Amino acid sequence: MTLDRTKHLLTTYRTPLLLLAALVPTFFAVIDYAYSCNNGNMGTGAYYFVGYETGFGGRKLLGTLYGLVLPDQVRWTHLRPFVIGINMLMLLSFLLFATKAVRRLDDDRLAVPLLAVYLAGPFSILQWVGSTMSLYFTETYTLTLILLWLTLYLVCPRRWWYYLLSAAIAVTACLIHHTFCCTFFPLMAALMLHDSLHDDGIDWRRALPYGAICLALLALLAAIWMFSHMNVDYETLHQSVLDRTTEDAYGRGSLMYDYFYKSNSENSRVGFITWEKRLPMEFALTLLMLLPALAVLAAPWLLASRHALAWRWRYWAVLAADVLLTLPMFIMATDYGRWWTALCFTLFALPLAAAARGDKPLREALLTLYDFFRRHLLLAVALVVYLLQLAPNPDFPYFGMQQAMRLRELMGL
Repeated sequence: MTLDRTKHLLTTYRTPLLLLAALVPTFFAVIDYAYSCNNGNMGTGAYYFVGYETGFGGRKLLGTLYGLVLPDQVRWTHLRPFVIGINMLMLLSFLLFATKAVRRLDDDRLAVPLLAVYLAGPFSILQWVGSTMSLYFTETYTLTLILLWLTLYLVCPRRWWYYLLSAAIAVTACLIHHTFCCTFFPLMAALMLHDSLHDDGIDWRRALPYGAICLALLALLAAIWMFSHMNVDYETLHQSVLDRTTEDAYGRGSLMYDYFYKSNSENSRVGFITWEKRLPMEFALTLLMLLPALAVLAAPWLLASRHALAWRWRYWAVLAADVLLTLPMFIMATDYGRWWTALCFTLFALPLAAAARGDKPLREALLTLYDFFRRHLLLAVALVVYLLQLAPNPDFPYFGMQQAMRLRELMGL
């Protein structure tokens, strides 16, 4: 290969190569964690073994699919390749989406502030893996699906089958875990809203199929919420899972079946009681500490509203849709590490995807943001260093941010 050819390839594929190099430690971390940990001490292992044969309800799609692939006795060595595989697919999907978005912006600089702030933060995809949450929680599956949808959103937005695939992805993610409706679906809904609103009004050719997708998902969520049921008793289910698993695949003391037997309202009530006692202060402290990063991620929408020729409020509406559809999750369930991971990702991906689809005011906003940090380089470095010091709780990362939890304890609240 000639020197010129090499330089051309490095220039053409600079962004994906740099991102890939940056993600190499995380790829290795997935393999390391999968061999040094197992599913036996996590109640989330029930998701792999409770399927639709036990009745209709949420959280059961993975159990059905894995029951078909692994019908005999399951060890961690059987599950491990699938866990590694979905983590690798998640990281590759992130790389694919970021690369597609940056190339469509035609200027690597525009994505730098968003990528730097998101990846340095305590709830980035890197921390999702680094905290080992990606090994155990279903958001790894739903995040992978939303990343694949984002790539679809960028490359083929006006084909009739794009809407069918969008609906299929949303339904699949909801059946994996219906928390998807308040974690990653807000990103889909916000981009659908953005895609339907323009300077000259509403594009009904897009708004109608998008509206149908939203209504279909709402109907599915209502069905899961109101009609979930189990056709086997608690002890029978527990014994059947024990009979087909070893202890490293599903811990003998892991009794997470309550989530399947209790109604969704009962599960939410338990979460709300915990929220009343402990989490409002942790939410406020985490929000305060993350405010610099959240301000950067929200800035493109606020700046774009100034550049728009008409319907400037639509940029505020898109940002509000993403945030407001996510907030109920913080009240209905207590795994704040998971919800902050979802919100930070959607706030990062939302302006990047919309600008990559050709929104000129957003593109100008990203350029303004880049120029600001270029002129204030010390501030940019300070922000990244600050974010790198924040991290999920090392013992229970799904509880939330370590610094917020510790500060609440020190305050005696």
